[in-house]
Amino acid sequence: MSQVVPTRNDMRKLLLSLSILFVALSFSASIYAQDVYEEKYQWQIPGGKYIDPVSFFSLHGYVNAVYAGASDEWQAGNFNGIGMPGQVILPNSNNASFSNDEALWISSDLEEYGSVVMELHLVADPSGQGAAGPGGLTIVLTEANLRYQIIPQYLAISAGTFWSVFGIQNQDWLGAQNLFSTVPLASGAYPTHYNEKGIRLDGWLNRGSWGLNYVFSLGNGFNAFDISGYNSFDLNENKMLNGRVSVYPGMDEKLNLGFSYSRGLLSAGDVNADPNSMAFYDNNFQAFGLDLTWFIKNFKLRGYLISSREILESNNGSINLPHLGTMGELSYSFSGENLGPIQSIAPKVRYDYLDKSAFVALNSDTYQNFSFGLNFQIHDSYILSLDYNVFGENNTPLNNNRFVARMSAKF
Repeated sequence: MSQVVPTRNDMRKLLLSLSILFVALSFSASIYAQDVYEEKYQWQIPGGKYIDPVSFFSLHGYVNAVYAGASDEWQAGNFNGIGMPGQVILPNSNNASFSNDEALWISSDLEEYGSVVMELHLVADPSGQGAAGPGGLTIVLTEANLRYQIIPQYLAISAGTFWSVFGIQNQDWLGAQNLFSTVPLASGAYPTHYNEKGIRLDGWLNRGSWGLNYVFSLGNGFNAFDISGYNSFDLNENKMLNGRVSVYPGMDEKLNLGFSYSRGLLSAGDVNADPNSMAFYDNNFQAFGLDLTWFIKNFKLRGYLISSREILESNNGSINLPHLGTMGELSYSFSGENLGPIQSIAPKVRYDYLDKSAFVALNSDTYQNFSFGLNFQIHDSYILSLDYNVFGENNTPLNNNRFVARMSAKF
């Protein structure tokens, strides 16, 4: 069989065709391009900044390279109070170790009022035995939904898979935008690493320097506080309701207050189970949340409070298991012309606390974390994060403090 060798004329035709295709795609993008989260008072998904602006086709993401120092009893800490996947971008090892974390946002404007988005994370499975490839790699799908504006600005509906709309704690699961590399223990007062399947409604209002946004969701729900409770379909014939109302009280974007509520059935009771076990009870879940983000000159203050409870009910009566999580973090950004490629340096400090009830003997386990360090913004796309984390447990004190260095790059 003779081999066909492309001529110079063929190459010119190919280059011309590719040029025409590129121009056509660019023109399509200019027609449909709009910022899904273009308004400063509009509610955003945790990774909203990675899909803004979007176009006919948009691809954004980040890469984290992580080093964690030795921590003698790191693996003994039940993922440090919040269950699997725990401190997801840190290596689940007592040894000094390297790790990495990647995320991709694929999004598209379908037309003037509709869009789709997918958020994919490539992370190291805490067990070290991931199903997606060597090195314990696991692919996690956290957003995959379509969105349509029914009444532009005032009401949009989304359907598919999405992060829970309760509070702001889910922002910290995105490693490149987390001020520290650790996930606050306080998030353990709410079903941790909570993704939902269902429908979501959102909208926003503003007048001058005042603004308000709202978001509500109805989904399949969750039946455990850690990732093991996230299922592909409803298992307990009860849907989870989540909502958040966010207020900008007259200081433009400088001050934002959020109020959240959640309720649902974590699990239905099993009459055949041991009456002295948690499985015997209907486990109703309810949570309230407050959150704050405040910019004061070069300071940024961010924090939240989550108060929740599990209400165990049976014919024999009911049992309340309260949980409380609080987190506060403060950073200050220095910038100057004599720092070379470093745009800013930010000293940072965080304290968070988790008081979580346990069914056994109705006792309470408490966890706390004090973290401090520095962040360096290098050019526009790189962040070097250095922090030291001091953990404390009331039930079984552990030697699990840890130094973490992280280099993040976004595109």
